[in-house]
Amino acid sequence: MTTSTRPAAPAHAVPAPASAAPAARRPRSSSRRKPLIRALVALCASLALLGLQAPAGAAARAVPVAGQQYRQLAHPVAASPREVVEVFWYNCAHSYQLAQPLRDWAAQQDPPVTIRYIPAAWPDQPLEMGYARLYYALVKLGVEDQVEQSVFHAVRDEHRNLTDPDTMSEWADSQGIDSQQLLAAWNSPEVQQETQAAPALREKYDVQAMPSVVVGGRYLTDPFMLPDGVAGTVPTVDYLYQHSIAEAAAAAKAPKKTTVPKKVTAPKKATAHKKANAHKRIHKKR
Repeated sequence: MTTSTRPAAPAHAVPAPASAAPAARRPRSSSRRKPLIRALVALCASLALLGLQAPAGAAARAVPVAGQQYRQLAHPVAASPREVVEVFWYNCAHSYQLAQPLRDWAAQQDPPVTIRYIPAAWPDQPLEMGYARLYYALVKLGVEDQVEQSVFHAVRDEHRNLTDPDTMSEWADSQGIDSQQLLAAWNSPEVQQETQAAPALREKYDVQAMPSVVVGGRYLTDPFMLPDGVAGTVPTVDYLYQHSIAEAAAAAKAPKKTTVPKKVTAPKKATAHKKANAHKRIHKKR
């Protein structure tokens, strides 16, 4: 299982000793630079007339590359090209950092994107299974979106174990949630069944790191694939989302090839009339 934490940053490097000062060079004549400067000014003016402008921001963001910043699922999941799935864990720092920016991006789309959430869980990891169970219990009460940041804050910042029923009840009361209702949902057969099914659901989307985002049932990215980490995840998701929609639209417009099966006609049988005429011809010859 891929961990959700990054290695510690390296210690500050000791600066290298300053090298000897370079030999003095004779300054170039300004008359030699003037033609070059005039040429550069003319080039800039030409670009301005053509309407070519530098991209906004310090540098244009590179287009994500398949196999590097994202990958295509070996076995795509049947889904709408607009489907966005996030596989997350409440005790994951990167999931915490990505949660709100991804929600903000989804709300800005036209139409807004409804993100489907899947709790990351492996059957042999009790803590992950416990937080998957907590998520489904919150879903049963219809408050999972409302208290998302509160759960992350309690688990990551306050280091509280919300998979413990007593701690979970105390936290629920502090959030204005009926702790008895939450415990009833926690112990319900429906929530227990969904929790047991969570690992298979994660495997269906071929997720091995958390958080991971899958777009259109085909394209997966996660912070560990990106140089910018969490900061680069939402722009990559946006690219995959637009690409998925455009790809589906192009496929819908493409002419469909249809093959018309050839008709197989059986040999016509001789009618009784023709048989009678043939019999008369034979009789006359005799």
